[in-house]
Amino acid sequence: MDKTVMETLIDLLLIESDYSKDKREMVDYVVGWLRSLGLEVDLVGDPACPAISAYNGYNGIAFSGHLDTVPIGSNWTYEQGEVEGSRVYGRGAADMKSGCACMLHAAKALMKEDIDFYMLFTTDEEVRMTGAKSLLHTHAVKNANGLVIGEPTGMRVAYKEKGVSQFELFTKGRTSHASMPWLGDNAIMRMNKLLSRVDDYSKEVAADGKELTLGVTVINGGEKSNVIPDWCKAELDVRTPYPMQAKDVAEALKERFEGLDYELRVPHEVPAFQTSPGSPLLRAAIEHLGTEAIEVPYATEAAIYSSEVKDILICGPGNLELAHAPDEYVEKAQMDRTVDLYVHLAKMMAQG
Repeated sequence: MDKTVMETLIDLLLIESDYSKDKREMVDYVVGWLRSLGLEVDLVGDPACPAISAYNGYNGIAFSGHLDTVPIGSNWTYEQGEVEGSRVYGRGAADMKSGCACMLHAAKALMKEDIDFYMLFTTDEEVRMTGAKSLLHTHAVKNANGLVIGEPTGMRVAYKEKGVSQFELFTKGRTSHASMPWLGDNAIMRMNKLLSRVDDYSKEVAADGKELTLGVTVINGGEKSNVIPDWCKAELDVRTPYPMQAKDVAEALKERFEGLDYELRVPHEVPAFQTSPGSPLLRAAIEHLGTEAIEVPYATEAAIYSSEVKDILICGPGNLELAHAPDEYVEKAQMDRTVDLYVHLAKMMAQG
């Protein structure tokens, strides 16, 4: 693969990666790259959203990335893979195809020196993270002496992140003709009363990972414009600082919603994660980059891998504020530094 890391990123940006779409082309590209380097490659988990485990030897560090992205969305002024100056634009440029491209190029450098390492790639991180759960059972995770997740941190080193939970809130009412709303019971208005009591959770001043945040992300209700609705459902994205859990949030919401009728469900939770800020891997990354340890407000697969790997850090190219946003981009210089960091950490961990 005689490509630059920027060219590899552009390849990845031009391959469909929406989490709801077919993953085969993306998986084939990455598997082909890894096998061309001489790594052993296994596919595990759901065939529709497979996870990739690749390895050279049976020890050393593991690098983890996800190949899926959120939908492209609207309000873009750049094309997928468009380059302007030192920036590469496209959905996934920061979150996190650039990190994955850096891992592929780090693998290329490490194979030339026959360094032991692992590569882990998933294709459903933006949804349920089942790929990471499947990888827990592989020797790549069980034998790794450290793990680096390449999510966008602006090349700072993160050791602590929020958990993410999906909450579902339901209200019920009674239908009536819309010309006589007093004969019905409007479920949407009931929902409005509930949501007005959690508005402050969406107003964290700084995204530093220290406060609970709650975003109302999807809302549905009613059947027809001239019928008072008898049902309403709201989906809430809840981010919990370590060590808070979804059950703690549910209890807090019950107190706020006292006196109102509703149903609350929590169909999905990824707990908050924290590793030791003094771990050898973290110290090595901070010293190499000349930066400092930070907390991040998003959730990664670190919380899943932490049951098997104790020394984990999050560090990758791209600014976290660009994730899921229009005109997402990454700086080429950050990718070059990331490849250098990953190679450095792999060599260090291979030496014990």
